Amino acid sequence: MSPALRPGWRDLPPPLRARITSLLGASVLAAGQPGDSGVLPGALFQVQTSRGNAFIKALGTEQPGPLKSLRQEITLSPLLPAAVPHPELLWSIDEVLPNLGTWVAVGYSMRDEVRPIDLTWPEDDVATLVQVVRAIGEVEAPDDPMFVPEESAFPSNSWAILAEKRPAGLAQHSPWLAGRLEGLAEIAAHAPEAIAGKSLQHGTLRVQNVLLPAVPGERPLITDWVRGSVGAPYLDLVSMLMHVRTNGGPPPEATLRRYGLPAGTEPDAVTCWIAVLAGHYVKASMDPPSFDLPELRSYQHRLARTAVSWLQTRLGF
Repeated sequence: MSPALRPGWRDLPPPLRARITSLLGASVLAAGQPGDSGVLPGALFQVQTSRGNAFIKALGTEQPGPLKSLRQEITLSPLLPAAVPHPELLWSIDEVLPNLGTWVAVGYSMRDEVRPIDLTWPEDDVATLVQVVRAIGEVEAPDDPMFVPEESAFPSNSWAILAEKRPAGLAQHSPWLAGRLEGLAEIAAHAPEAIAGKSLQHGTLRVQNVLLPAVPGERPLITDWVRGSVGAPYLDLVSMLMHVRTNGGPPPEATLRRYGLPAGTEPDAVTCWIAVLAGHYVKASMDPPSFDLPELRSYQHRLARTAVSWLQTRLGF
């Protein structure tokens, strides 16, 4: 969602602002929006108080889909291993407010020592980003039903559906796809074994979810744990490099050659995962517009172009 479309602190109903202020335990001195971060719509802002800074999300019942995701994020956050650089959850509310209906809000501690990624893509930021994302895959996922196997959480049959239905919207994508849908479906069919594993995965990782250290020695932050999953160690890294390229960053294959993949990663498994991602974003970009996220289909189309191009490079034809 565009930052211009997000409601800010002063747009919240006064009773909700009062409730959040009471939870913060201090008056809000300043509030601002942190740019295009977060995968959920709704109110999203940073506040400065006399007791420190906080990062806050708030959603009402008019957004049932995102509301469910925010509730899931609130449940998941305390389950994340300490080794994962995630923001500290301070408080959450899930309440019916007088004359306002149900509102869900969450507050996280926000440190001054982190910053967004520089989208001019200096080499230091690329290197640090790869290091941060690879570190997630080095953590074993908690043994908890909240962390589902990625092979069951992420659709891997998109190419098969596209091959069967041949939607007219395919013409908006690469002509390279013509005559290859069945072959791509065969590659993606190996996903259950290619992406299985025991590593923790963020699952919805984007460039905007990662905050890098602003000063040496500080820990990064990875935000928006809307869902967590279990899978092969390389999944988040490959997905992130696709987002990097879509946001004007270096070609993913060049980044992999420079920094490598987790030890033991099979090249064919990576190709299979790229095929799964490409099929998903090609198919999703042709879905009806999303009311909650009006820019989603456009971004998915860009992701699809990146993923298909990367898949062409991997397959060599």
